Amino acid sequence: MTASTTPHPHPCVVVGFDGSPASHIALSRAIHMVGQHGKLFLVHAWEVPEAWRGRGTHQPYVNRTLTAAEGVVDEAVKGHPGLADIDWESELIGGPPAQAIADVAAARHADEIVVGTRGFGRVRALLGSVAHEVIHLAACPVTVIPERMVEPRLTTPEPETVTSAPPYAALL
Repeated sequence: MTASTTPHPHPCVVVGFDGSPASHIALSRAIHMVGQHGKLFLVHAWEVPEAWRGRGTHQPYVNRTLTAAEGVVDEAVKGHPGLADIDWESELIGGPPAQAIADVAAARHADEIVVGTRGFGRVRALLGSVAHEVIHLAACPVTVIPERMVEPRLTTPEPETVTSAPPYAALL
């Protein structure tokens, strides 16, 4: 094994999670990667839409957006019982997703970042994607799970454990 593929005895992995099918696969992979001795940081970024800014007090809008972000993290917990077997924390960050993921990875000295793509196609590719931005911002390796890799039967993730092969293994 080379240094880049040697597993770290206590890996620190950051996973970007937005609730998409590819982010569910990314989370399953990250759970498997950290095992029982590492630490996972689940990052979900949220932003108050520009249209809401400048409306007298925009705090009610911020509260709604934050509540929705908390719902995304709740979805991750419900869909991934393997989280109960590992050391993990969620990070809800207000701001652009790629920057939030890269910042958490830098602050936590992550060994790797895992993100999914949403598969918006060529137009989105021209404008840039979160995964593309993360690759350029990150100071550690980034694993990207493409949306086209997700089979329809895996849109609802299967339960994972830290001792078994992750459900994404069937896709490889």
